[in-house]
Amino acid sequence: MSTAFEARAGALYERYAYPDWLRRHSLVVGRAALLLALDHADAVDVASVALGGYLHDIGRSPLLAGDPRDHNELGALVLRAEGLPECAALALRHPVYAVHDPRTAPRDLAERIVYYADRRGGMTILPLDERITETAVRHPEYAGPIERARPLAREIERAVYARTSSRPEDLARLVAARWP
Repeated sequence: MSTAFEARAGALYERYAYPDWLRRHSLVVGRAALLLALDHADAVDVASVALGGYLHDIGRSPLLAGDPRDHNELGALVLRAEGLPECAALALRHPVYAVHDPRTAPRDLAERIVYYADRRGGMTILPLDERITETAVRHPEYAGPIERARPLAREIERAVYARTSSRPEDLARLVAARWP
């Protein structure tokens, strides 16, 4: 199943000239989102959540450089234009700072899964707090809002795992087992 999602996302990675780092990060997030969506298959559209995870950062495409809008807003626009409106809200609501704005805060389980998958997935799956710290260090200009998002990200983590038998500390192992 993931091969089909990765093939579909890969075509857009090519079309939007994803650099290697963005492709790698997007694969990590997409894989985490897919596994989390499968844990909630009775409550979310697995295909939309998986694709939303794989394509959450399409607004970072170098082809969109120079547009003053935030990458999450650009991503939502691109995904609608590409015929993927079910992924647009997932892209809009994924940034760490999105939780501070009612217009962009994740509202439902699908949006929380993609938000959380991005909170855990850098170039590999990291523990939530480690990834948030790493993001703040990489983007010191946003360190304040990123740090204020930490407790909200923890709440989202609890919501994502509330109805599953897996645990947050299992995610890295599960991703590595499926995609060695």
